[in-house]
Amino acid sequence: MTTSDAFDHAHTVLASQFINEQFAKKALMDESLMGLGHAYEIDPNMENSFLYELAQAEMAREIFPNHPLKYMPPTKHMTGDIFKGTVQNALFNIAAVTSKQSIHLLGMMTEAIHTPFISDRALALDNAAYIEKAFKNFGDEISYKPDGIIMYRAHQVLTHAHALLSEIKQEGLFKTLEKGTFAGISRHENSGKGLSGVYLKDSSYQNPIMQHMIMRLKVKNHV
Repeated sequence: MTTSDAFDHAHTVLASQFINEQFAKKALMDESLMGLGHAYEIDPNMENSFLYELAQAEMAREIFPNHPLKYMPPTKHMTGDIFKGTVQNALFNIAAVTSKQSIHLLGMMTEAIHTPFISDRALALDNAAYIEKAFKNFGDEISYKPDGIIMYRAHQVLTHAHALLSEIKQEGLFKTLEKGTFAGISRHENSGKGLSGVYLKDSSYQNPIMQHMIMRLKVKNHV
């Protein structure tokens, strides 16, 4: 999902966040521990690309206000041009700070060239630190036009995500995964690495430790 095109597949990213949130809730996890992820994978050659990406980031922040969102930097559209890459990472940093992303990964200017050197990582830290300080309260000082590009894009993505989730409800999650709906990658229910190590629980199976953990979690979360 992290390397899917950020424009065409934006609704699938949001749908996956909703699905992952439900998995976490079924595991009795608190919202403050749900690190839902998304990535700045917008095509830099697209007109108004920053507005579309900011719309996605702000939308995620508004929909999941209590979640520590994990925001990942550009990779798919990094070409090896370190100067353009630095600008792409700067825009990513601006979007992250403006929309108050919680877990902010670092973009490397040498992405698509080699595994980052320590010096590359140091420059990435400098880039992020400078923008975090310069844009610290920027998001609190601005508002978005109700009929503008950002608001329209957010509503569009949300509408398409709702339609996709309705489709998944009808077909089932495994059928959706088989179709390659998410990131264009097909995953079949009865195949894949590790399948040979998966076993059905016997009808007499018991795990007192797991039962105790579930009971404690339910008490903690008042379930």
